[in-house]
Amino acid sequence: MKTKIFNNLLLKILSVIAAILLWLLVINIDDAITSKPFRNVKVNMINTDILTTQGQMCRIEEGTDTVDLTIYARRSVLKDLKASDFVVTADMQKDLRYGSMVKIEVAYLGNSTIERIEQSRENVLVSIEESVTKQFKVSVEKKGECSSGLVVGSMIPAQTLVEITGPISTVERINRVKAEVNVTGITKTQVCFTKLELLDNEGEPVDGTYLNYIGKDSEFEVTVTTLNKKRVGISFDISQVAPEGYGLSTISYTPETVEIAGLKSQIDPILNLDIPPEALNPDRQSGKIVQTVDISQYLNSGLIIPNEEDKEIVVTMEIIPYQTVSYLYNATQIQYLNIPEGLELDVSETEPLEVVISGMDTVLAAVSMEQVLLSVDMSECARAKTYTLPVTVTAPEGCVVPENLQITVGLVRPEDEDE
Repeated sequence: MKTKIFNNLLLKILSVIAAILLWLLVINIDDAITSKPFRNVKVNMINTDILTTQGQMCRIEEGTDTVDLTIYARRSVLKDLKASDFVVTADMQKDLRYGSMVKIEVAYLGNSTIERIEQSRENVLVSIEESVTKQFKVSVEKKGECSSGLVVGSMIPAQTLVEITGPISTVERINRVKAEVNVTGITKTQVCFTKLELLDNEGEPVDGTYLNYIGKDSEFEVTVTTLNKKRVGISFDISQVAPEGYGLSTISYTPETVEIAGLKSQIDPILNLDIPPEALNPDRQSGKIVQTVDISQYLNSGLIIPNEEDKEIVVTMEIIPYQTVSYLYNATQIQYLNIPEGLELDVSETEPLEVVISGMDTVLAAVSMEQVLLSVDMSECARAKTYTLPVTVTAPEGCVVPENLQITVGLVRPEDEDE
């Protein structure tokens, strides 16, 4: 009887052990330890401010700031794991090695059991450089087109200069800072938001990861104003175009009209742009002259010429010497004004006066001696005697008259003539 009981107990114990072994076998088959990969997990650099206090910055070598992780755990644990369950860091203060490597550490944030973690690299490669700050002008460029009849008048950035701080090798690559604004659909004045682009000498983007500047992590403001357009004529003042002794024979210019832009109230009254005399032939040359005039500098405030190519007008001029014609006037052909009361004119000793008129051929051909008038003002002659007085010459428009002509005449009293 005892033998039967003992044998029965032994069987029961063996059955329990077999069940446990079977359970462990099932667990290891259904919930076995396996692996799950996470690719390109970002490595967070910490304690980099230790370099800032020394006027230095670190730049991570390309391709070493991420790591591939392989996590080993039971299948039931792995199915819920995410990359965000792991923190990957490289401590500049604690783990900098050989001046160019920082050890990568991986920490699991969850409560499940992780058998082990394998990582594709052990270190981040860094380059420690001098930190510099440099100012750059912000260049604003437009994208798109305004509505019909409108043009961009101005694009004013919130800051015309931006300070960029970072590793010297990166900062020195920057050639230009660009803010590109989409102007499609803008009317009047509107504040637009854009991102700053850093470009090198070849126009290629510069990686700003390790740079600090306003507008890096937030949008950059640009105020855009649109203006109305109008095509108007061009009028040149030619009054001073020729040097002394010369005249303008012909003048032509291309183009003869230009498109301007401004507020509607400004451009509505304008029919022609009036270009002042100093714009033409400033060196006072003669002969055939071809001159380029930048008319944009003569616009009223608030007006612009939107097309850069329209700002310059090509002017062709022919400047030739004046011709002359000479007339001889007797004293009796001159008008004497303001003769004092009680005195009479005596021209018995007065010589004939030659008057030389100069001007363009076409002008002189239409002028006669009768159209050239000479006068003498005698209001300052108070006594009977001989005077030498200036002669005023009046001629048709386009004629150049002498300015220093003089004539000698006498004044006498009537009773003196009787004696």
